[in-house]
Amino acid sequence: MRALWSRYRVEVRNIFQLSYPIILGQLGLVLMGVADTIMVGRLGKEALAGVNQANSLFFMTSGLTFGVLFAVSALVSIKVGERKASDGFIIYRAGLIVSLLLFVFQFGILEFFTAHFDWLQQTDAVNEIAPKYLRIVNWSVLPMLVFLAARQFTDGLGHTKISMVFTIGGLLLNVVLNAILIYGFWGIPAMGCEGAAWATLISRIAMMLAALWYVRYSKFMKTYVPAIMPKWRAVWSETIGIWKMGIPIALQTFAEWACFSVSGIMVGWYGEVQVAAHAVALNAASVTYMVASGIGMAGSILVGNGYGEHNVQKIRRVAHATFILMVAFELMNALIFIIFNKQIAGLYGVEADVMPIILPLFLLAAVFQVSDGIQAAAMSLLRGIKDVLWASIISVFSYWVVSMPLSYYLGEVLKKEVYGVWTGFTVGLLVASILGVYRFYQKITKLSFT
Repeated sequence: MRALWSRYRVEVRNIFQLSYPIILGQLGLVLMGVADTIMVGRLGKEALAGVNQANSLFFMTSGLTFGVLFAVSALVSIKVGERKASDGFIIYRAGLIVSLLLFVFQFGILEFFTAHFDWLQQTDAVNEIAPKYLRIVNWSVLPMLVFLAARQFTDGLGHTKISMVFTIGGLLLNVVLNAILIYGFWGIPAMGCEGAAWATLISRIAMMLAALWYVRYSKFMKTYVPAIMPKWRAVWSETIGIWKMGIPIALQTFAEWACFSVSGIMVGWYGEVQVAAHAVALNAASVTYMVASGIGMAGSILVGNGYGEHNVQKIRRVAHATFILMVAFELMNALIFIIFNKQIAGLYGVEADVMPIILPLFLLAAVFQVSDGIQAAAMSLLRGIKDVLWASIISVFSYWVVSMPLSYYLGEVLKKEVYGVWTGFTVGLLVASILGVYRFYQKITKLSFT
């Protein structure tokens, strides 16, 4: 281990310096969901199950829209490598246009699901709670996507602390509003699950406004913001570039996120107790995934710089360091889930009948930690060298050819229920990690800079 650190310490330090603000920002986003889950969980397992199923649909569709906008940071980081960082603002403006179009798309899909939620064959309590929550949260799609476009711009420039500050601020605002609106304070009536939805909406609007103001008017960003706004033709050209790179990324993120969302819907067939257990275990695992995702994004930015410099050696060394850091982190996470599973589950304040189901799920979460981190790193690194088509093919195969059929077979046919579903996507993550690493190293042996 000491020899590895000595060999890659520069790259590891660079990744860490870039990644820890991304990680804190990522954690801020996911901790909004954790805060909702913990605070709604105290309303009972029906409320917890309803909010979880609504959020499953929300983030399933977000896989498509987020994926397209992930192209912004990759394209900006390549411009930085080419010594054309000021051109990144054109990509940012194009990202704002793309985010508006993506809003219309995602909003329409979620409105359809809200109107026909009973088609998902959930329990009566979930069918009542989830649509009400989703109808409010759906309006947060626009501020969420606009904020993401701004964040991808600043992250691509290598200034990852900016979005971290806004995201943590949004998290703190969300927690305060949750306490007020869910339970009722200062004369405001308790709104229950719908209060959590309003808290999320208000927090995301605040984050969007702060990010838009900062990019446009802060002194720090003046280096990257031209005095004369770019012409429409230049913005349109970058818009096409975002779609070309972003659509394959969207297929990749959607394949993965939809797998977990549909898995949650499958667990919903087995009742509120199993849904509540699934929600808590997956919610806790999502915290560690966001850290892994932050490491992967930092690796992607540095690989993108290397791609812009036409430096294969730099790309290879950054990739090695990214995987080393990822494996070390995920092994630590696996141990935490094994040793402290009861303590982590206890944070959510779930009812006594839910706890016995949660604890074995934490053991499964420990098993898939390493595979999940490696596949997240591999997909991010492939994005940094513009190999997005193969990343999407690997994801679709791993999650929809391997994982989902196996989850259905183990859960429904063999009657293993929630444990069968989790085993299925654990195997899918393992397949994605192996194929992703193989593809990345195969690609950089004959890399062309186009």
